[in-house]
Amino acid sequence: MNNLHADLAAETPGVAKAASTMPKAVAIIGGLLWLFLASPTVVESDAYRYAAALLSLIALYYYMRAPVRPRTDWIGWLCMGWAFYVMARFGINYWLTPQHDIGASDWLYAFPFFFPIMGVAFLIYEELMEKIVAAYFTMALIMLVATQHFREVFAGETIRPLIMNNQIHGAVACGMIVIFTLFWLLHYLTEKSGDRRIARFAYIVSPFIFALCFIAIYGAKSKGVWLALGITLPLMALITLTYLRMKSGIIAIVAVAALLIAGIYGVRHNLDKTAGPTVSAALAMVENVTGGHDLGGVVSSTISSTNTPVSMDERLQLWSNSWEVFSSAPVFGWGSKWLERWYQTRYAHIQYTLLHNGYLEILVRYGLFGAAVMAFILGVFIRAVWRARRAGIIPRAAWHAYIVCIFFFSLTLLSNSNNRLAIGEGFAFASSAFACWCHMRTKGEYLAASKPVLQGATAGA
Repeated sequence: MNNLHADLAAETPGVAKAASTMPKAVAIIGGLLWLFLASPTVVESDAYRYAAALLSLIALYYYMRAPVRPRTDWIGWLCMGWAFYVMARFGINYWLTPQHDIGASDWLYAFPFFFPIMGVAFLIYEELMEKIVAAYFTMALIMLVATQHFREVFAGETIRPLIMNNQIHGAVACGMIVIFTLFWLLHYLTEKSGDRRIARFAYIVSPFIFALCFIAIYGAKSKGVWLALGITLPLMALITLTYLRMKSGIIAIVAVAALLIAGIYGVRHNLDKTAGPTVSAALAMVENVTGGHDLGGVVSSTISSTNTPVSMDERLQLWSNSWEVFSSAPVFGWGSKWLERWYQTRYAHIQYTLLHNGYLEILVRYGLFGAAVMAFILGVFIRAVWRARRAGIIPRAAWHAYIVCIFFFSLTLLSNSNNRLAIGEGFAFASSAFACWCHMRTKGEYLAASKPVLQGATAGA
């Protein structure tokens, strides 16, 4: 991190940062915990939850001991207030319904309670973050190499990247890794303030990470991720031009684009076989809707058509059910009682309760009110990171990695409920902790292990 802002703790006599008094063992454990928090992008497990809990306990310990510490302002209270609302509603539904409704993964929406204290954890470990980030890319490269499926990919088979429950999750993870790697590399190419050993490491490993991720994304055959990445890549190219000299930037982008186009051309028949039927069915739907047909009727006819691919057919049934449930309680949603209403929908026979659309997941449970609150919290976090960038607290690569990854992830939510998966929850914890840290640093707050000594008292002594 760039500390271009004057550090209040360093300026004030007699003040030692809480992080500077941390035992080495706690620093090492904390670094490993941050890696576990980011681990859903390489291994789909619940390890990130335990890591978040332990990091919160470490942060709370140092927070309670510190005589000088950040104050919980309205952003922290907003996150915790939303969490209390979610848990209160969950508890009321549980106790007042005979069947004790618990929904499906509904309590996960209370995780914002931990966002402020996770920001404190980031504050404690901020001096180690450059090394932790480098360790993350080491972990990602090792996992990509260890789980590569070159033979299957080039034989046209569908593969599951990394260690994930299915290929879609792996493709989303690889897309996120591509974004993080690009801006990590651009940072060291354009900034000279970082550790030069890590910079040289970034120059060497980044091309391998890019290549392995793109091969894995192709092999996963996730049409939603292909679309999301197809929209995000041009944006990344434009941003890249702002880092490099125009001539060298254009040459680099043209070279990469040529490689991608050549690769796409080489596997065009496989791409058409995978995505062609879905594209044709989607275009037919658009033509029918623009031709004046009722949207509900178009959806029903597409579901009943034998020309509709199975994955698209199932998603349309799920989205139809979700919209039906949301429409019956649009303002506040159904809370944890949504499954009771779900089994009364038109396509209730479908076996999934994962709605395969992250936005409908929110609307069904908490309605427009919940969607508005969560969108507002996200907007506040984005503003906090932007202000930290404007103040010179973070490098611009950190800002771009943050906002572009949110953009990419938001696109993937259109076709899959990634916010209900480990990858989404882990991303929420890490990105929100970063945003809360940016907010605290912008306000000039810190955690001190000792009370500051007044200038007058120092002079008198």
